[in-house]
Amino acid sequence: MAIKLTVLFITLILSVYFDYKYLKIKNFIVYPAMLAGFLINLIMSGTGGLKDSFLGIIVPFITLFLFYALGFLGAGDVKLFSAIAAIMGIRFVIYCMAYSFLFGGFLALLIMIKRKNFFERFKKLLLYLRDLFIFMKLEKYQEFDGEKSGFFRFSYAVSGGVAITLIHQLTIGLT
Repeated sequence: MAIKLTVLFITLILSVYFDYKYLKIKNFIVYPAMLAGFLINLIMSGTGGLKDSFLGIIVPFITLFLFYALGFLGAGDVKLFSAIAAIMGIRFVIYCMAYSFLFGGFLALLIMIKRKNFFERFKKLLLYLRDLFIFMKLEKYQEFDGEKSGFFRFSYAVSGGVAITLIHQLTIGLT
């Protein structure tokens, strides 16, 4: 387990650094992490571990595609979840994705409170959802004229999601 956590933390640290510095999680971080996850799980658990890593890589791509297509997540964020799954397994990444979105919502709330634009952003989100679900107008969620950036680096939320998932795993276990 120590080797998995070491690879996981190195992957997260590098992802957060490059996301902060270049607004992009680089492929040379996530692809070697996926490969390392395959190898670690193959050695530790045989073909069952390899299957878990492989399924874990696929699940984030399938479940997060819509968020990527709408511009809520970048491709690097999706690949980061896949790398986490390759290392830690499918069950871990499912919890991690849920906790990452909750943690991301908390970060977004803090940003809106700090910028004092909660009601403006919430109104624009409701209008976007109205257009999406009532008028079937499918567009990328984007910045709005004259507004400070509402985006933040989602690797921060993923790191928080990993931390919460690890605490959950150590205290309650993942079922």
